[in-house]
Amino acid sequence: MEEKYNVIIVGAGTAGLMLARELGKFRVKTLVLDRKKDLLNFSFNTLGSFINLDQFGLTRNVVAQDIDTICFHSKRVKSKLKTNLFVLDKKKVHEELIESIDTNYVTFLTHTNITNLKKNETGKVIAITDKKGKEFYADIFVDASGTAGVLSKKVGLINKKTELATGVEYNVKYKGKVTELHLLMGKDYQGGYGWIFPLKDKRAIIGFGTFDEKIVKDLKSRLHQILELSSIKKIVTKDNDIIEGGSIPITPVLDKFIHYNLVCVGDSVSQVNPIVGEGYKFIFEAAIMASKAIHKTIANKNLKHLHDYETEWKKRFLLNYQRSKRTQTKFFKYSQNNILMDYILFISKFFIPKKRAVNSLSGEYGLESK
Repeated sequence: MEEKYNVIIVGAGTAGLMLARELGKFRVKTLVLDRKKDLLNFSFNTLGSFINLDQFGLTRNVVAQDIDTICFHSKRVKSKLKTNLFVLDKKKVHEELIESIDTNYVTFLTHTNITNLKKNETGKVIAITDKKGKEFYADIFVDASGTAGVLSKKVGLINKKTELATGVEYNVKYKGKVTELHLLMGKDYQGGYGWIFPLKDKRAIIGFGTFDEKIVKDLKSRLHQILELSSIKKIVTKDNDIIEGGSIPITPVLDKFIHYNLVCVGDSVSQVNPIVGEGYKFIFEAAIMASKAIHKTIANKNLKHLHDYETEWKKRFLLNYQRSKRTQTKFFKYSQNNILMDYILFISKFFIPKKRAVNSLSGEYGLESK
């Protein structure tokens, strides 16, 4: 019989690491499994975030650049919004999380590809299996495997075919204002959306993403076309051929994350906020919620407490996510029309209060009246 843990987490990404850190604080015997050898190897290395660093125990070392302005570009209109957010260095975020995990209670096992699960007659998960047939046993299992949804898809919490927004990006020379982040919208941006994230040392990340499966295979050439736009040439210069890329889920908003003793966190159940595609602060919160429910479940030996996680998440996020999803759907449609995007951007300058715009962009709907 293999060694049994209180909790086994599948995936050592954003959700898995935060959850492992919190479970370590509760002194829960935890095993974290990941298919990668190197936990600091990413498809994307930066992200824009409205995250509160102190809330999640992170230092300013994870900040690649402070941002005080978001500049929105459509074909003919440019609009600026004053706010405060960060461009984060993902590697440094994950390094800090790993360093903060109590290894007296949390064990890591990399290069382990989980492929299946075993249930008993009641539906409870009793073990998970890697591709070599090795079994791992625990009281509670967690799927934090990202869009792969290794376990969440097998129990039907998420569809086996996941809709994805896919993007590519370059690290380029930057000639713009170092505290100004750019968002690119409209048909000129090839049926998707673009971004420019300033970094230090006069560098920036320029990327292009799309929700349209028809043009995913052509992302690189479309990004090259964007780089040739005169308005973009004024801001960045491509000086290398190193391209990065990745995907985030755009599935419908979900509110079921528990299957008997299986808990799902992060992209495995589509917890990226639909409006901005920024997952870190939302997934971190969800992982902390899940850790509290798991700890309570273990302490009381009662699986019903796992559902406290769903209840807390719904109260905190569900209405915001539903509204964000409706806005996302509209954006998919509007982004195909330059005139419409110009109009929306123009009227937003005069008719949308700044606080409401910031709350909406950050995914925190409903806070403008508080």
